[in-house]
Amino acid sequence: MSAFDYDETGKIVLDDIYNQTTPVPYYTQLSALGYCVPERARPLFQQVIAARRAESGNDAVKIVDVGCSYGVNAALIKHDQSMSGLASFYGEAAKQGMKRDELIAADREIYAEPDEQTVIVGVDASQNAIDYAVAAGILDDGVAADFETTAPNARQAEQLVDSDLIISTGCYGYISEKTLDHLLDASNGSKPWMAHFVLRMFDYDAAVESLNDRGYVTRQIGLPVRQRRFADDAERAHVLDNLAERGIDPEGREADGWYYAQLHLSCPENEAGPLFERWQGAAAAV
Repeated sequence: MSAFDYDETGKIVLDDIYNQTTPVPYYTQLSALGYCVPERARPLFQQVIAARRAESGNDAVKIVDVGCSYGVNAALIKHDQSMSGLASFYGEAAKQGMKRDELIAADREIYAEPDEQTVIVGVDASQNAIDYAVAAGILDDGVAADFETTAPNARQAEQLVDSDLIISTGCYGYISEKTLDHLLDASNGSKPWMAHFVLRMFDYDAAVESLNDRGYVTRQIGLPVRQRRFADDAERAHVLDNLAERGIDPEGREADGWYYAQLHLSCPENEAGPLFERWQGAAAAV
C-alpha cells in the first residue's frame, strides 16, 4: 500500500509543504524528489528576458511568476541562487531548528543585493508562501489569490499592472487559461510575453486558443526538461496512463521515472520576431 495520497491527475498530494510558515518542508521534500525544473528553466527564462528587454528598449523588466510558492524562480533569476544551494541552506536550517524570524533574517542577508532591474511579483494560492517570500526579500511583491475563480481585485490589479513577462514552472494544469486571462486583463494593455513550462501530461491547447484570440502566437521551444522524480511506482503508473491517453510517447523521459515539462512561449504576433528568432530550428508552432 502506498504511503502517499494522489490527486485527480495521479500526482502525489504535497499540499502541506506549500502552505507552511517557512520554506523548510518545501525544500526538504522536493529536494528528496530531485526537483530541478527551476534550474533547467532559468537559462531559457534569461534568454526570454533578454529578448524582451531588446524589444522594449528598456533594461527594467517586470515579471509575474504564477504558482511561485516560496519564490524559487525569483531566487534563481533575480538573486542568482541555485537549487542545490537553497536545498542545502534550508536543510541546515532544519537541523538547527531555526525559527521563522531567524530564517527571514538570514534570507534577507542572502537576498540583500538583487538584480534591481528585474522586478518579480509572485502569484500563488498559498498566503504563507507569499508572506514568507516577500518578508525575506525574495519577491518584490506577492499576490495570494486563486484567479481560477475570481478576477484580481483593485489592489491586486495594481500589483500586477504593466507586466512584461508572465512565467510558470509546472503549475499549468492546476491553473488554466482562466488564470492567464485574468492576468492579461490586469496587465492594462502592456501585452506581456509568456513563458510556461507545462508538464507533458497536461493539455495546453485551451491556453493557446485563448491567447490566439488576443492576437498572440505560441511556440513550443526546445526539448522537454526534467521537473522531478516520481515518488513511487504508483505515481509513475498514473502519469504513464495520462500520457497514453494523450498519445504521448514516454520512452526516454517519463518511462525512466521523471516528470517532464515542455516550454511554451507566447507573444503578440507583431513581436514574434524578437522572441523566436534566436530559437529558429528549435521552435515548433502549436
